[in-house]
Amino acid sequence: MQSCTNQKNNSEIFGHWISTKSTNTVELQFFKDSLIYNAWEKTTKFKWESNRTKIYYVQLTNINPELETDFIMEYRLNSEKDTLFVKTSESNFTNEFIKKTAD
Repeated sequence: MQSCTNQKNNSEIFGHWISTKSTNTVELQFFKDSLIYNAWEKTTKFKWESNRTKIYYVQLTNINPELETDFIMEYRLNSEKDTLFVKTSESNFTNEFIKKTAD
């Protein structure tokens, strides 16, 4: 896994995030040592690290040997820290996630 900094993961992104712009519901759950991605009724687990602008993540489950397993997302939070904007380098599309609060 790459790392551009010695900083620990940005704890402001820990938690459960739900997409608002995808055609299908996409959920990200950031934990201290893992990232759970739910989309299209499929759950995938990743190991991750972050710096101030990027999330580096490595797929741990549902691995297909023919597909890439290491990824990078650019991210930013809004000023209230309740909306997460993410974009991959392969796309111009920025997805928007709202932080899910406890019911």
